[in-house]
Amino acid sequence: MKIAISGKGGVGKSTLAAALALLMARQNKRVLAIDADSDTNLAAALGISGKDQHKIIPVAEQVALIEERTGAKVKQYGQVFKLNPEVSDIADKYATRIYVRQAYLLSLVSSGSKRDRWFSKWAISS
Repeated sequence: MKIAISGKGGVGKSTLAAALALLMARQNKRVLAIDADSDTNLAAALGISGKDQHKIIPVAEQVALIEERTGAKVKQYGQVFKLNPEVSDIADKYATRIYVRQAYLLSLVSSGSKRDRWFSKWAISS
């Protein structure tokens, strides 16, 4: 199952995404919650401490990863780059694991960046 949540600012996207992610985790489903908003608040809505939130590095800010996967250098123009880079391992390698009530596991990947302007939250369950 894949659920995407989008909308105007201030309508509760982070709150709804966190609630759905926690609900699914409590039902023993594996959940990957992706925060693609430039104001990355999903981690806070999931109850992650401020100290731990600062450890999450958005994928959009991981220049070496982007360059490796696309075959192009960041901020250089006129390049040919892969439109469909390999991403199947991103969650396993770059997600922050969260234990919910000491029994369930969520993974949080922040793909947004303060420099980007994305406005959506994702909660993905399988």
